[in-house]
Amino acid sequence: MAVLAKAFARDDNPEKRLELTEHLAELRSRILRSIVYLAAGAILCYFYFKPLYRFLFYPMERVISGQNEWKIVFMQFTQPFFVVLQISVVAGFIVAAPLITMEAWAFISPALTREEKRPLRYVAPLGVALFFGGVSLAYWVAQFAIGWFTSYINWFPRAVLYQDPKAYVLFMLKMMGVFGLIFQLPVVLMFLAWVGLLTSKMMKATWRHAIVGISVVGLMITPSNDLFTMFMMIIPVIVLYLGSIWLVQLVERKRARQAR
Repeated sequence: MAVLAKAFARDDNPEKRLELTEHLAELRSRILRSIVYLAAGAILCYFYFKPLYRFLFYPMERVISGQNEWKIVFMQFTQPFFVVLQISVVAGFIVAAPLITMEAWAFISPALTREEKRPLRYVAPLGVALFFGGVSLAYWVAQFAIGWFTSYINWFPRAVLYQDPKAYVLFMLKMMGVFGLIFQLPVVLMFLAWVGLLTSKMMKATWRHAIVGISVVGLMITPSNDLFTMFMMIIPVIVLYLGSIWLVQLVERKRARQAR
């Protein structure tokens, strides 16, 4: 921030220097408030760690309990604390995300015109709904991915699974994060259509190429790499892409009305 302030301080216009300083001060205050929200969310989740633990480990318990002997194992005496801390911070970020988003919006919105703000009223709720839809699907699919991997334990007589909790938590977070982000495809396509870089005609003409591209990307980024999880990611995203053609058409009609 100081470097930017010095760079722009060379401008001869004192009003511009004052405006830049005010923007930097506002940005700093909003970042600090966001950090406070994150810390408060992490502390809250720390005290509610046991329900979070049960939620994250439920897919594992549902699949493997009664079929194989398994235990949670810690290799160092400090590891339990850091696992609790990591889960609390990630969950705290999710809890604080609405407040952090509000801070970001309050900083950006004054620079947008009324027409530029209007689409966000519809796109933002859609993005949130799609993200949680992807996360929910990943949580449900995780049990099948775990079941596929743990089925190989039975290939080894008297085998016992000693599960590293950190590795398991990272696996679950990757699953939910990847699914949540990939489900933002309609929002990205609508944005590209709004800025004029994409049209529904282009999407209809290249839908076969898009399906191939989605399939290749799905094979590469699926955390578990099992076929069931891959298909459960690829098929919904293909449906979302085809449905996005209709959403892009709505955006085009909106832009056409505004251009009149």
